[in-house]
Amino acid sequence: MEPDLDDATVRSFLPPTRNIVIHLAVIAAISVIGGPLLGLFVFNAPRGEMLRLSLGTGLAWGLSFAFVAAFIYTAWLLRGAWRAYRKHLAAQKMEAFYRAIESDAPDRRQ
Repeated sequence: MEPDLDDATVRSFLPPTRNIVIHLAVIAAISVIGGPLLGLFVFNAPRGEMLRLSLGTGLAWGLSFAFVAAFIYTAWLLRGAWRAYRKHLAAQKMEAFYRAIESDAPDRRQ
């Protein structure tokens, strides 16, 4: 049984665009702040000294953080879309099942 998928149904498998934009903004903010901080932690910057990162190092750690977060977020979106698709298929199968039962049932109005 091939599912009936139109554009509106396919779009309904993903979260609203507004939520995706908010999620991406949070990922970017965490990468900008967390990436350089993680770089400081990994390089074991001594306390009591002025903590300075070069622009290149901070950018590299931030982008690395963003790429990892983007892969995780993409996997999460795919998982959610597949779950919604399977739920849609189950609903279509149940609808077809109920239609088949109603068409085979004798008329009880007599």
